[in-house]
Amino acid sequence: MKQIRMIALMGLTLMMGVLMTSCLGSNDDDNKTTQDVVAVYENSVLQDLSGVVLEPTNPSYLPATNGVYNISIEYDPTTISGNKLSVTILEKPINLTNNNVIKGEGVGNINLYAVEYTSGYTNLRPEMCNQDYILIPCIFWMDDVSLEEYSSEVAKHHFGLFYPDDLTSADGILNLTLIDMVDDPTLNRYKYNYVYQAFNIKNVIADFKAKNGDINKIRVWASVNRNSYDPTEATTTKEYTEVDLTVFK
Repeated sequence: MKQIRMIALMGLTLMMGVLMTSCLGSNDDDNKTTQDVVAVYENSVLQDLSGVVLEPTNPSYLPATNGVYNISIEYDPTTISGNKLSVTILEKPINLTNNNVIKGEGVGNINLYAVEYTSGYTNLRPEMCNQDYILIPCIFWMDDVSLEEYSSEVAKHHFGLFYPDDLTSADGILNLTLIDMVDDPTLNRYKYNYVYQAFNIKNVIADFKAKNGDINKIRVWASVNRNSYDPTEATTTKEYTEVDLTVFK
């Protein structure tokens, strides 16, 4: 039986200025479970990252436009049928879709903290939502602000995903570059956090395949430093992480 997937959502929850007290809870009386999931909404179909189609009992809460969303749902896990599950959407979905996909060389004005991060049960790395959207945890340097000021601090960060002018690749590897452009790059930043952003790279992949016949890997690059936000810091490096495409082959 398929299960819907939970993903590390702390950063994007804080982005909305609220504390997530529980990502997963259950009610023993009626077997209902509450969970935050990331799901793709396309052509009036809502589907989580494991391929389960979520069928809302309250369709008025469905997103207005196609994209990738963080959605809080309630459901009975024993009622999943095939790849379909009836759910109740508990609040307005949070849109994670970022349309800042640009041809050219991407250069941010501050470093990212990391391009991927693993600690304990936390495993932050890019992955494909489906054949069109790539979901990236943007692990960024931030000012040491209060919870009340968190949303305004995050709003200063503008993440972009760049792809090469020339997509020709002998090894079938598509290189993408994630950047962070902030409104006040000279401000000292000593803490880090993350927010998820979903980029639609359907056209980029189509153009890449048209030039190369197929795509073997996607590499997400970033200018990173776990010691400093300053891109001129000598220990700043260009690093990448690879995205698994085997599920879509």
